[in-house]
Amino acid sequence: MAETPITSTPPPPASFSSSAAKTATQAAASGAAKVVAWKTATLATAAVLGLGGGGYYMNRDMNARAQLAEAEQKVSSLEVQAKKSDLTNEELRAQLDQSKADTKKVSDLSLQLEQAKAELSKVKDLAAAEKGALEKKIADQQLQLEKAKATAGITGDEAKLEEELKKKLADKDVLISRLKDQLKVTVASEILFPSGSAELSQEGVDVLRKVAAAINKSQDEVRVEGHTDNVPIAPVLAQFYPSNWELSTARAAVAVRTLEATGMVPASRLCAVGYGDSRPLAPNDNAEGQAKNRRVEIVFTPPRPAK
Repeated sequence: MAETPITSTPPPPASFSSSAAKTATQAAASGAAKVVAWKTATLATAAVLGLGGGGYYMNRDMNARAQLAEAEQKVSSLEVQAKKSDLTNEELRAQLDQSKADTKKVSDLSLQLEQAKAELSKVKDLAAAEKGALEKKIADQQLQLEKAKATAGITGDEAKLEEELKKKLADKDVLISRLKDQLKVTVASEILFPSGSAELSQEGVDVLRKVAAAINKSQDEVRVEGHTDNVPIAPVLAQFYPSNWELSTARAAVAVRTLEATGMVPASRLCAVGYGDSRPLAPNDNAEGQAKNRRVEIVFTPPRPAK
């Protein structure tokens, strides 16, 4: 009888899955068992039939046992590999689960960060609004404080002068303002003087007489300031007023002479100043601004203490 060769199943590559490794191991073990069984049956048959060569069959039996042991060793090795593969798969699953958990955690943190940024933006906007409101409140309080300080320094005579001026000039286009202890009456040049002239109009004389009547009831010093726009003097008037300096000074001087001529304001309390176009109230780039800058200001200040 020809000898049937015993073949062994090679171990699966490392990339096999654990289930494939288990299947290969079981197949190898089953094949080895079948070979051993076949060998044993052959030896028993030979012994029954009285076939000689017991040593030969004994040797075959030993070989079969050696091959069986080898197969069992390979099966054991495959089982170890399968267990390692199972452990590796479990580790990979654990790492994958951990990675998913970390990804979700990062996503949650990112969402929380965006929410925190939105809240911070709202807080900043609210803080800016509150800051603006607080600054406005402080500015208003400061203004009220300055007004209170200015009012506190006003004497009864000065308050009467202010009321008298407002009463007498209520029907005129004039502005009465106060800064600390100074009272100012601003009159548009058009009310007092014709354009380009230093000759008082009849309306201008009427205004100055009312101012003189109010001044007569106080002891304030009076400074008359002349102001112009930046339009150069016309050539026809240049022989009288070479520049706006001369025109503004001439107008102030005429107003002072008129106040003195009423007999109600002594010259010792009067002075005239011309500023030309050096102190504008508004830009001179349009007609409205130029009209505001052409003005005469009558400034009242408390008398200086006697030396």
